[in-house]
Amino acid sequence: MMDCETIDSIIDDHLVARLAPAERRRAAEHVGGCGRCGAAWAADDALRGEVTGDPAPELFAAVLSRVAVAPMRRNAAGRSVIGLWLASAAAAVTVIAIAARLSLVEPEASAPPAGSSAPVGTLSFVAGRDYEVLPGGAAKPAVDVTGRIQVTEFFMFECFPCYAFEPELDRWEARAPRDVSLTHVPAMFNAVAELHARAYYTAEALGKLDAMHDAFYDEIHERGNSLASRAALAEFFRRFGVDAATFDATFDSIEVDGLMRHAVALNREYGIHSTPTLVVAGRYSTRMLAVVDQLVAETRACRDRCVEEAPER
Repeated sequence: MMDCETIDSIIDDHLVARLAPAERRRAAEHVGGCGRCGAAWAADDALRGEVTGDPAPELFAAVLSRVAVAPMRRNAAGRSVIGLWLASAAAAVTVIAIAARLSLVEPEASAPPAGSSAPVGTLSFVAGRDYEVLPGGAAKPAVDVTGRIQVTEFFMFECFPCYAFEPELDRWEARAPRDVSLTHVPAMFNAVAELHARAYYTAEALGKLDAMHDAFYDEIHERGNSLASRAALAEFFRRFGVDAATFDATFDSIEVDGLMRHAVALNREYGIHSTPTLVVAGRYSTRMLAVVDQLVAETRACRDRCVEEAPER
């Protein structure tokens, strides 16, 4: 498994050219989902004098559109905000170039608009290439306790691809069929991500998540405040009407502890190693919404077939 520390070692020890194909694929998976490592990998390529090929036009357009639709919060310091946004766009272009270089371009498919229901079999997405079938997934029920097909996004607030992906995911959710439910679960690849996950569940416990979810991303990626300490988070919550005592009590509460344990268990169960990752009905994982549409349609067909085949009592 590749993580940020491993990527750092590969770059620092000048081992990129010596990676075996399997190691290079694993590195590509991590670099394609981690803005920090993506920028470091691109800088290393430049220092080694390697030429990165042009990315596929559709990948360039897809990522740049995600950056373009990200909400801008202009204020008295508007110029600095715009500067941060431009830096983020540059980082996105870097990740795109690396993705193209390492064969991370999404496969072509006649996908419907995000959020629409596609008839089973009309798309060309296949297991092992476009999505993974999770171990034990076939034994899981097709729907949750509410009777809906659950799609779960695993994310990190510090993850730039997650930030760029969020507007697209919001639009998909707005158009999703009524029998589909979207939930979010923090991934915790490092200490800061764990801190942000606890802050996420603190906001949820306080009934502030709707107001704060996008604000977390904006604070980190637009304003350059990494929210990397408890004190910084307490000040951030204060802006949303949460006093220090309430923040501390909730942040350290049994309720939030339980939610954190559940998130850790889900990350482990589904083998989450990059963000954003989308899990459909606990059975499949992917990083593309068009694939989610196909998997939802297949899960729906399975659900309906099981109902039709159920013996009468």
